[in-house]
Amino acid sequence: MRDDPLISVTDVLARLDSAVVPRRSEPVPLAESLGCLLAEDVLAAEDQPAFDRSAIDGFAAAAGSAAGDYILAGDILPGDATPPAPLPGSAYRVFTGSAVPGNCGLVMQEEAVANGARVKLNRAATTDLIRRRGSSARAGARLLAAGTRIGPGEIAVLASVGAVSPRVIPSPRVLHLTTGREVVPAHLAPGPGQIRDTNGPLVHALLRTTGAVPLAARHVDESASALVDAVRAAGDFDLLLVSGGSSVGEHDRTAPALIELGFELLIRRVNVRPGKPLLVARRGDQWAFGLPGNPVSHFAAFHVFVSRAIRQMRGLPAAAFSRVRLGTGAALAASARETFWPAHLGMATVSARPWLDSGDLAALAGVNALVRVPAGRAPAAGDEVEVVVCPESA
Repeated sequence: MRDDPLISVTDVLARLDSAVVPRRSEPVPLAESLGCLLAEDVLAAEDQPAFDRSAIDGFAAAAGSAAGDYILAGDILPGDATPPAPLPGSAYRVFTGSAVPGNCGLVMQEEAVANGARVKLNRAATTDLIRRRGSSARAGARLLAAGTRIGPGEIAVLASVGAVSPRVIPSPRVLHLTTGREVVPAHLAPGPGQIRDTNGPLVHALLRTTGAVPLAARHVDESASALVDAVRAAGDFDLLLVSGGSSVGEHDRTAPALIELGFELLIRRVNVRPGKPLLVARRGDQWAFGLPGNPVSHFAAFHVFVSRAIRQMRGLPAAAFSRVRLGTGAALAASARETFWPAHLGMATVSARPWLDSGDLAALAGVNALVRVPAGRAPAAGDEVEVVVCPESA
C-alpha cells in the first residue's frame, strides 16, 4: 500500500461523479419524503379546486345582483355540498372555502350588514371573489415533475392529490464504524493513553447535514475480523464509513477488511492535506470510505468526498466549489499537497482559521467552510479562492 500512487483530488472527484449512481426509486411515506427527489411525475387526480369555492367570508347572491336588501336563505358551511343557486332577492351567508353555486356572485362581509333574517348588501355581487373549479389545475395536469426536490410546499401538493406514498429516490442508508483501542465513549473519563470518541458524534452530525439516514453506529476493535463481523451483522446499507485504520500501520486493518467483504479498493491514497490515507471502495451499488482517524481529516474528507457521493446517491448534482475573496485571518501555509484549510465564510469573504495539524480538534469550532489551497502556493488576503461550503443542515 505504501507504493500505491497518490491520486489528485480532481481525479477522485471525477471518479465519484462517473461511478456513483442514484439509489433505486421506491415509494416512501409522505412524511419521510422531505428532501428526496421525485422519481415520477405527479398529476392532478381531479380539477383543483374540485368545485367553485368562496375566497372570502361574506354573502352569495345571484350573479349580477345589485346592492340592496335580501332575504337570508341560510348558511353554506365549508364541507357542505353545493346548494342550488340563490333565488332572486335572496342570499346565502358563505365562508372561505364554502362550495358556491355557479350562477352567483359574492359580497365581502365588510360590505354588508346582516340583521336577523335579512342582509343589506352595500355593493353589487361580483364573481371575482370565487375560486373557480380547475382554476389552479385541471385533472391530469402535471403538478410536479420527476426530479423535483421535495420541500414543504411539495409535501402540501402531494397531500392535495392523495399521494401519501410518493415514489422517490430515497436517502442513502449509512453504516458508521469507529475503531481504535484507545477510544472510549464520550461520556466516560478517559484513562491513561485513552481519548474520548469524537469521530462518532462528528460523523453522525455530518450525516444529518446531507440528508442521509444514519444506521446503527458501532465501535469495534482494530482487527480485520471484528470489522468484517460488524459489517455482516449490520444488515443492508448503501454507504459504509469506517473511522480510522485507513493508513499503512501494523494496526490499520480497514483495507484488508473491505477486501474480505468483497469490496474493490479503488483509491488508497489521495494527494491532499489533511486526509491523505483515504480509502474508497465499491461492492456493486454499495460504497465504502475508510476515513483517516484524526478529526480534522474526518471533517475535510467528509465534506470534500463523502458528501459528494451521498449527493450522487440522492440523485442531486455535485455541489460546485464557491469562489470568494480571502479575507484577513490566519495566514495560509503552502504545502506540497493540495490543502483544505478550515475557515469561516462570511457575507463577502472567507477567513482562514488557525490550524496546527489534522489532530487539532479545537480548530473546527466555528468552521463553516474549507479553503482549497493549491499545492505549492499559499493565497494571500484579497486573492480569489475556491471554497467548500460546509452546510449546517440538509
